[in-house]
Amino acid sequence: MKTNFFIFLIILFCNGFMLAQQKTKDTLFFKYDKKYIKTYDEIPKHYYIDEISNGNNGIFFFKEINIFNNIKEKKILSLKKFVRNLNVYDKNHKIDDYELAGLFNKNTVFLVRSKN
Repeated sequence: MKTNFFIFLIILFCNGFMLAQQKTKDTLFFKYDKKYIKTYDEIPKHYYIDEISNGNNGIFFFKEINIFNNIKEKKILSLKKFVRNLNVYDKNHKIDDYELAGLFNKNTVFLVRSKN
């Protein structure tokens, strides 16, 4: 009886752990701002934040996976304001790109371009 109960607890713990690992990501929509987001012809489909300049520039970027048309976004945010409101700055007041990547890794990010 004790072994059955112990096995049941292990199975219950493992199932709970597996469910905790399958969290859905939040979706964030940001306006595509050419002044704040840089692209390079040599590296297509990669989008860099202009403000990252602590010597590690190029480590953090958004990579284009798909282009979607007619997605109904709830609210389009300013990427610049969003990043500046996060606590991801180092002692030199530069963005810590490693910290920023950790925060964005928890979300699905869309860069929204206007149709004009």
